[in-house]
Amino acid sequence: MAEYSALAKRERIRPVVKRARGFTLIEFLVVVIIISTLAAVLLDRMLFYQEAAEKAAMEQMAGTLRSALHLQIADRLLHGKAADIAALAQDNPMDWLAEQPANYVGVRFAPKPGEVPKGNWYFDLKDKNLVYVVAHGAHFAPDSAGRKEVRYQVRLVYGREAQASRNPAEINGVILALVEPYHWF
Repeated sequence: MAEYSALAKRERIRPVVKRARGFTLIEFLVVVIIISTLAAVLLDRMLFYQEAAEKAAMEQMAGTLRSALHLQIADRLLHGKAADIAALAQDNPMDWLAEQPANYVGVRFAPKPGEVPKGNWYFDLKDKNLVYVVAHGAHFAPDSAGRKEVRYQVRLVYGREAQASRNPAEINGVILALVEPYHWF
C-alpha cells in the first residue's frame, strides 16, 4: 500500500505536459469560412458605396448644369437678348461649362446600345437630350426602353395662357428637366 501512495504522489506532483499541435482540418475550414464570409460582406458594401458615389456624382453634374443654365439666362437678360432665351432649348448643356467633365464623350446621333462606354455623358443630337450611361446599376431601374440611362432635356416653361400657343414671347422660364423619372436605390 505504501508503494501505491508513493506512486500516487509522484503522479500528482508530475507536471502535466501537453503536446503542441497545429490546426485540425475542421478548425482550418471554420477559419476559411469566416474569412470568406467577411470578405463577401466587405465586397458587397464596397460595390454599394461605389454605386452610391456614382449616383451622387451624376446628380452633382446635373446640378452644375442647372446653375450654368441660370447663368446663360441671366447673361441673355443682362444683354437685352431675352428673345434668345428660347434658343437654349436647342443647346448642348455641356457647352455652357467653362470646362467639360472628363467623362463627357461628346455629341452623338442616336448611338446604339453599348456604343457609349458606361459611366459617361453624351449629347444625343436626335432627341436633344443630355444622357448619362449608368456604369454600376445594380440598384437602378431601367427606363421604359430598357436602358440604364438618365436623360435630361432643356425645356421651355410657358405660362398657363401661353401653353397652347407656345409663343416664345410668353416664356416663363427654361429648365433642365428629366425626360423620364428614374429610380436609383
